[in-house]
Amino acid sequence: MIDKFLENLSEYPFLYLLSNSKIGLEKEALRVDKYGTISYKMHPLHFGASLTNKFITTDYSEALIEVVTPPCNSHEEAINYLENIIGFVYRNLNEEYLWPASMPCIIAGDKSIPIAYYGTSNAARMKTTYRRGLGNRYGRIMQVISGIHFNYSFSNEFWKSYKIFKKSKKSIKDFKSDQYFCIARNLLRNDWIILYLFGCSPAVCKSYLSGKETDMESFDEYTYFEKYATSLRMGDIGYQNNVEEDMGVHIDYNSIENYSKSLERAISTSCKKYEKIGVHSEGYYKQINSNTLQIENEYYSSVRPKPDPGIEKRPSKALIENGVDYIELRSIDNNIFLNNGIDICQMHFIELLIIYCLLCPDSKISNDEYFEIKDNLKKVAHNGRNNETCLKVGKRNLQINIAVKTLLDSLMEIAKIMDKIMGEKNIYEKCILEQKKKINDNKILPSNFMLNEMKNKGMTFYELCMENIWRQKKYFDEMKKDDDIIQILQEETRKSILKKNELENKSGESYEDYIKKYFK
Repeated sequence: MIDKFLENLSEYPFLYLLSNSKIGLEKEALRVDKYGTISYKMHPLHFGASLTNKFITTDYSEALIEVVTPPCNSHEEAINYLENIIGFVYRNLNEEYLWPASMPCIIAGDKSIPIAYYGTSNAARMKTTYRRGLGNRYGRIMQVISGIHFNYSFSNEFWKSYKIFKKSKKSIKDFKSDQYFCIARNLLRNDWIILYLFGCSPAVCKSYLSGKETDMESFDEYTYFEKYATSLRMGDIGYQNNVEEDMGVHIDYNSIENYSKSLERAISTSCKKYEKIGVHSEGYYKQINSNTLQIENEYYSSVRPKPDPGIEKRPSKALIENGVDYIELRSIDNNIFLNNGIDICQMHFIELLIIYCLLCPDSKISNDEYFEIKDNLKKVAHNGRNNETCLKVGKRNLQINIAVKTLLDSLMEIAKIMDKIMGEKNIYEKCILEQKKKINDNKILPSNFMLNEMKNKGMTFYELCMENIWRQKKYFDEMKKDDDIIQILQEETRKSILKKNELENKSGESYEDYIKKYFK
């Protein structure tokens, strides 16, 4: 379809509306002390209330900061916003630093990881209960892995024009949702290339495993690694829902209805393993419930179709009632060699991949393909730099370098379109050419570069991360601030505290009634 589609570009006016797309970034990072140990300090007051601040919040741990940009009109605007939020965070930290890698710092077991606290309102208590449940189900250590999320949405003008091209008679809401799920399925099929090209977690501090047995090799006294790994974060030791496979429950991406129903089933079906944990005992809530998933967000997937964040409903209900608003890609490692963890070239690549996943042929994901997709991701995470690794692409088994080249060739065609649309001087094409270099010289892959740096400098994983902490700290201390963004962040800090206090001062329903209402 791609080749035929490109025969006469001028016939497709909707392509020129790609310039109206929105881009957003979310980045997680652990607060650590000068020794690289996870911080025990509360979320700094300078950042307002983590419950209600839309730019600076926390993820699983009180020490795991998450910074969020608004939807931006360009890659440059998004990266500038991200950089200024990180700089704002750094300038308001007191003898603390942001861990630069996806795999965490020195950890002294589960109890050394403080669960995020959001306050005393029902919404705050539910967020903390949910995190306590995650810790009881999977262990706290797994929850402090960090990464970057890339959010992307096409404009309404684009969808209207594309709907005409596709000759669809569906409502614009249903058409958009169908197409976003097409993107989601194809992203799942091709997501492995993100790990190959940009994975930056081939090694981990031995403290992460807390003495558990492992097949990983010792790089040195303090570091485990895998020789050909690209992203251990996305592999067997990373964040995942293992029990989901054990029970044969799959989240179905074949339609918005199937997706929502499978999520609903997972959050309403009791799990014997989790029943043993208990829900409320010893005077406190150990989890929200004992179901397969406590809430929809517990299902970890590298791709999520997302509803409008302004809708105050559970994701599965919001999707059915209001449709998909944007797509979220979650498979991106923090690159320790980049101050922001990601750069413009990588963002251009991801955009090209998303557009390709909209335009390329699509089909439903069969049960067999579901496991093939997971197998491909696992292979690349653990063995991606081994040229003997084979992936299942369609009905073919391809060596990884052939699979990468084939996909990059297709993305190059999209890149040429984007350069023409944007009037850029081959920026997108240069982005793909940069990635093609990695096929012939995988030493420049971030995962390989990381291991080589450790080897050449005689450093442990910890020491290399600490070296980059000091470099990044200096960069953000000296960076030129965007005063307009800083003013927005300061105002949001003030507003977030007021919103949190307002929620806490509300009288009315009990916590138990609040939970029941949430699941109605």
